[in-house]
Formats: sequence, C-alpha cells, structure tokens
Amino acid sequence: MKKLTYQCLLVVFLTVLCHPLSAQQGATAPAKKIRVLILTGSSDWSHPWQGTAPFLQGALINTGRFDVKLEEEVVGITAATLANYDVLINYYYGPRWGEVTEHAVEEFLKSGHGMVGIHGVTYGPFFGQAGGSAKEPRRMEGEPWAAYSDMLGMTWTIDNIGHAKRHVFVVQWTDQEHPLSHGLPPTFVANDELYHKIELKPNAHVLATARDLPVAEKGTGKDEPVVWTVPYGQGRVVMTVLGHDLLAMSQPGFLDVLVRGTEWAATGSVESGTPVMAPPTSLPATSSSH
Repeated sequence: MKKLTYQCLLVVFLTVLCHPLSAQQGATAPAKKIRVLILTGSSDWSHPWQGTAPFLQGALINTGRFDVKLEEEVVGITAATLANYDVLINYYYGPRWGEVTEHAVEEFLKSGHGMVGIHGVTYGPFFGQAGGSAKEPRRMEGEPWAAYSDMLGMTWTIDNIGHAKRHVFVVQWTDQEHPLSHGLPPTFVANDELYHKIELKPNAHVLATARDLPVAEKGTGKDEPVVWTVPYGQGRVVMTVLGHDLLAMSQPGFLDVLVRGTEWAATGSVESGTPVMAPPTSLPATSSSH
C-alpha cells in the first residue's frame, strides 16, 4: 500500500510539473509575470521541504502566470534582495533569520507586497517555541519574532498545538465574494491534517473553514479556520493550514488556494481566467458554532 501511495504521488507530481494549469484551463498568461520568492531550506521532522518546496514552485510556474525562485538560505536576505519580488511564500520552519532579514520581510509587506504562509509555519522558533518530536516535547524557548504573529494573524498556545488524525474532509468557503474564492465551488475536498485550536487575531478574515473530528477522536468537533487573510501595513497575507505533504498539496483545492492566494497577495486581485482546479463536491459541508 505504501509503495502504491508513493507511485501515485509521483504521477501527480509529474503531472503538475509537465502540464501547465493554464494550458489545461485555457487561461492566458499575463504580459508581466508575478515574481515569487519561496522562503524555505529548513523544516521540522514532519515536514521535509526537499520534495514539497520544488512542487510548490512547479505548480506556480506551470500556470504561466508566475516567475518563481527558491531561496534555501534565507538568513542574510536584505531589502535589496526582496526588491526583485512581488510576493513571498513562507514555507520555512527553523532558526530565526536575524534582525536584518526579519526587518526586510516586515518592510516588504508594509510597503504593499504580499506573503502566503503554508501549514507548518504556524508554530516554532518564530513564536519562541521549540521541540515537538516524539523525543522532544514542545516547550517555550528563545525570543519570539515580535511581528511574526501579526503578519500571520494568529497565535497558537503551545498546549493547543496539534490536530486529530489525518483524514479526508470537506472545506467550505465562508466568504465567496473575496477575490481569492470568488467563482470557486462552495466546497472542496482535502486529504490533510486539520490544525485546530488556533487563535486568530481580530483583523484576520476567515475565507474557509472545515469541521474537525469529534472530541472522542481527539478533534474539537467544531469548525476550524483553514484559509484566512491578514492586512499588514499596506501589504496582504494569505494563510492556510493545508499542505502537510505532497499528497495534501496535490489536492485540487489546495492548488486553487496556492495559485489564487499567491496572485491576490501579490496584486490585491485575481484575474478572470485564472484556472479553477477543484471540482464541485457532493459531500456535505456541515457547520457549527464555537
């Protein structure tokens, strides 16, 4: 079974890399491509970046709408480096970047650019947290990056960090008028970890939610935020808890969030003709009150 899963992932990976989404959907590439820098090169034990970061890069490039570079050595990046880009994708878990680089990222966003945060950037050293493996329990350690939680629009109490078992679940768009979600089917299916008990900042705007598993199955039984946006200065941030691994990232709904979220974070809009990957689903999307 495990061998079959890897084979299926390989097929999906090659499909995304070899078949541009724009060609599949008939979308036209913009005259000027959106310049994207993926910040990566370090991860915790459960989210190795070596296969997933290139997948993100390939998925964006093959729409024909983006020029995407990978940065595997983030420490030392300056404002001059970031001046060449319209939007960042934060796909990094590891030691802090240092004052120069962190300040450059803050100013990049404040000046009107964008950022997309994916899955495991929601905890770790940037929040003053360490540990998290079977051999090393989570603990508060180190100085947090003061601006980071404001950029992501969230905090996550260390005792609440986690999720129920990975499973297939329905994600419901709760705001279908936002440019990121406008025109998409009202729901899509994810095969992923559903992070829960995240505390959002007052200025975070939730675009999509999913019902967690019942308490008896180590979930909350409540609707949990899946995609949200945050203003930071003049800039725009899109955050999603989806994207645990290649299987999660290969889901059509995730690809919609990635492509459309990156475009919106960079420009403040999503052009008509942007590919829609997720088909309508007949699975029920339930809701609850917190």
